[in-house]
Amino acid sequence: MKIISRKREKKELEYSERSKKSELICIYGRRRVGKTFLVEQTFREFAFRAVGLEKGTAKQQLRSFGQRLIDHGDEIKTTPKDWFEAFSRLDKVISGPSARRSPNGKKIIFFDEFPWFASKRSDFLVAFEDFWNRRGTLDGDIVCIICGSATSWIIKNVIKNTGNMFHRVTKKICVEPFTLAETEAFFKDREFDWPREQIAECQMIFGGLPFFFDLMNTSQSLSQNINRLLFNKDALYRDETNKLLEATLSESPIYGQILSKIAFAKYGIKKFKLRDEIGATNGTYSRAIQDLVDCGYIIEYKKNYEAYNPLYVQLIDPFLLFHYHYLSKEKQIDSYEDLISDVGRYDNWRGQAFELLCFSNTNSIKSALGISGVKTECYPWYNSEDDKNERAQIDMVIERADRITDLCEMKYTNKPFEVDASYEQQLIRKRDIYREKTGTSQALKIVMISAHGLSGTAYTSYISDTITLNDLFEG
Repeated sequence: MKIISRKREKKELEYSERSKKSELICIYGRRRVGKTFLVEQTFREFAFRAVGLEKGTAKQQLRSFGQRLIDHGDEIKTTPKDWFEAFSRLDKVISGPSARRSPNGKKIIFFDEFPWFASKRSDFLVAFEDFWNRRGTLDGDIVCIICGSATSWIIKNVIKNTGNMFHRVTKKICVEPFTLAETEAFFKDREFDWPREQIAECQMIFGGLPFFFDLMNTSQSLSQNINRLLFNKDALYRDETNKLLEATLSESPIYGQILSKIAFAKYGIKKFKLRDEIGATNGTYSRAIQDLVDCGYIIEYKKNYEAYNPLYVQLIDPFLLFHYHYLSKEKQIDSYEDLISDVGRYDNWRGQAFELLCFSNTNSIKSALGISGVKTECYPWYNSEDDKNERAQIDMVIERADRITDLCEMKYTNKPFEVDASYEQQLIRKRDIYREKTGTSQALKIVMISAHGLSGTAYTSYISDTITLNDLFEG
């Protein structure tokens, strides 16, 4: 099967296979983003390959690892008594004459779902550190790839490890979800004949996760596919969010508590306020927030121009947003058609999901504005004053190094969004409130990001640029 995009990541792996030294490569990223597929499509032969067992005990992990050793030529048929014995036997397997080599003579070792090997009260990580520090630089002929979806665990225990693994990783590869352009290329390769509106809506539900795209059936409509995967009684991925949190974090309820709160906060919640609402201790709460940030499910951002620049936390994962709006027990619905027929609820989610889509495709927005090479800072902004006349929200602020600030209004409608005299006055009012409250000296431009463009052009003299859904697919 053809791999779509991932040119940079594949090039990094291929370079490591050609290098003159041993390489320890850490690949991480969101569950379902295609990390394993990337490795499998880059390397066809492995000197050794093993996959960690989700929720496996130390004994079960060792039994599975021992079987993989036998599969790769180990003559000892018993289960290793501990991880030090397991890695000692691995050393012999890859040092033997029958060990498989790549075209450039490297022995490719692949540990998939690496964090799962490190079960509770296990000596796995210490034994792996010993193995790599002892064997990894001996002959310079090993490419060891460790991969996993538990991103926060990998960052803490591998990338930021200050013990024996300190600075041992030679390459870090973060596999990101697809952009809209990459998603479109995927569906074209699979011979889907979906218009861009359907591709965009698919991405607004599943995020840019090729795993879900690969499950789509060409003979079914988008609605039928969504019902089959998420809404039907026997839908395989209706409970995906709970499995996701268990597989990538832990079974602690605090993660779900945080996500369910911020899923309905369009611009996020003040970090300290959310802690008080949940009632968690500082240490537990701070660790949970950092874990969710590391996994790419939420972001922390400073509220620029607000007193003391407070930290906010905001949900940015499209699939989690969709889950908490429509698949959780409290909000559950029975079909995608029921969702669409509930116009108010549907428009509310779609508007928020479209904003996430825009933020995940800011490079395309910058390209459409002709500022690809300009350093920028992008963030949402709102002013919540008691006086209704002073309230204003701006979906995306693009603060530019060339002393211009773009104030972007986002609209996802089924037809060109109509801008009449009244709406234009609203835009002008938002611009003026932003200037007053921030005290910015930059030139302010109003930009409309509207899926199908604008109508009512007699009233758009204050709008400097219009970006459409087609623009988001470019780049």
